[in-house]
Amino acid sequence: MNKPSQSLFLKSALLFLVTLNISLAAQALQSGLDEIRSDDDFVYSHYYMIKVDPKADRIDLLRFEDINQTFPRPAEPYKRDVQYGSWLKDKDSCLNTRAKVLQRDSSTNVTFLPNGCTVDAGSWDDPYTGKLHEKAKDIQIDHVVALKNSYMTGGHEWSSAKRCLYANYMGNNFHLLSVNGPENLKKGDTTPSQYVPPNKAYTCEFLKNWLSIKTIWALRITPKEGDAIQKIAAENNCEKSKMQMSQDYLESQKRYIEENMDLCGGVIPGYKPDEPVDPNTGATNTPVEPVPNTPKGE
Repeated sequence: MNKPSQSLFLKSALLFLVTLNISLAAQALQSGLDEIRSDDDFVYSHYYMIKVDPKADRIDLLRFEDINQTFPRPAEPYKRDVQYGSWLKDKDSCLNTRAKVLQRDSSTNVTFLPNGCTVDAGSWDDPYTGKLHEKAKDIQIDHVVALKNSYMTGGHEWSSAKRCLYANYMGNNFHLLSVNGPENLKKGDTTPSQYVPPNKAYTCEFLKNWLSIKTIWALRITPKEGDAIQKIAAENNCEKSKMQMSQDYLESQKRYIEENMDLCGGVIPGYKPDEPVDPNTGATNTPVEPVPNTPKGE
């Protein structure tokens, strides 16, 4: 082989190896992301619920009731667009839920792109990383308890209207949060068993927000999720007095949900306005698939 041919061969071989390494690295990254997103398989012989005593003034968010029943799973697989829809546009303006959360969370008045509907800039102190952001393109709106997790832990029993309300809920300032985009992608649809924000000063508040949402919406807690939360709370010395919710606050949240149940009427494909809804839970007669007590992987 002459020198020019040998040189061309070596360059081609080197290019192939570089390409191969990039491909393998991409596959490893995707595999890692898939692992992060998988979190729970939701196959359990029991589960937890946060203990709510209607006679008590305050609710201990770290007090779990162990329910000795098979964890209920949905008959239909999770599909965000069908079951929860997208951001809801305000009836009186062109702003959608994302824009309204960005407005709420910015410490300065936001500015808009020329269309007047899309937030362009503001000042957002991301609680997950502790970083300050001034461009809206760097921010994602996080459902603290992800839509998929809410669906798997009880949302599959709700009406379409209630699921859409959950996706666009602004009844408090912690259900939806303006956070660093890449960090939100890392969080994905995981629970605290696999993700806690890197900002250590925010750990206890993150857990409180998570448990508050689970309480307000009466969502189940998997053993994997609940055990991790108890461990993290202990390791970070989360003050018990701060890991509580008042009974009055819980009732006010339930009233807000009931009063806004028709917020998304007709938005989600398949939504039926005349579908019978339980006035207390918002549940319909959607069938729930019983799950046998089978070992993981079978």
